[in-house]
Amino acid sequence: MMIRNILIPYDGSPLSKKGLELGKEIARNFNANLDLLMVIPMFYPMSEPSIYSGATMGDYHKIIKQLKTRGEKEIKKVTEKCREQGVKVYYKVIHGDVSYTILKQAKKNKTDLIIMGSRRMKGLAAIKRLGSTARFVSEHATCPVTIIH
Repeated sequence: MMIRNILIPYDGSPLSKKGLELGKEIARNFNANLDLLMVIPMFYPMSEPSIYSGATMGDYHKIIKQLKTRGEKEIKKVTEKCREQGVKVYYKVIHGDVSYTILKQAKKNKTDLIIMGSRRMKGLAAIKRLGSTARFVSEHATCPVTIIH
């Protein structure tokens, strides 16, 4: 199997950093491109009276803008460090549904391998995590997916 494009969903968490390290190693060995993807998750304002009802859509857009700015700053630093280490790396920051955005980018970039972290849950939570992002991506991706634990 030839690996040309590796997608790393990156959010700055310890497991995404671990996935990045593996991705850099594989990218160097195969002379592949590393695509870093930071997804700013979508949140859906509630219409029913709740503790969230006071928040306006303006507040929502302001928060998303702040998260994108912080994400862009973080991922630029990571990208520069990868380039200094001799890795061909590109990045993108997108606001959207995390799972679907990862899958859409993988298809768009003709990704050969996705490397992503999984949540470190224990006990009953680990059993009930059927809807997790890593699981959804691994079940629907058209390329191999490596999940870091």
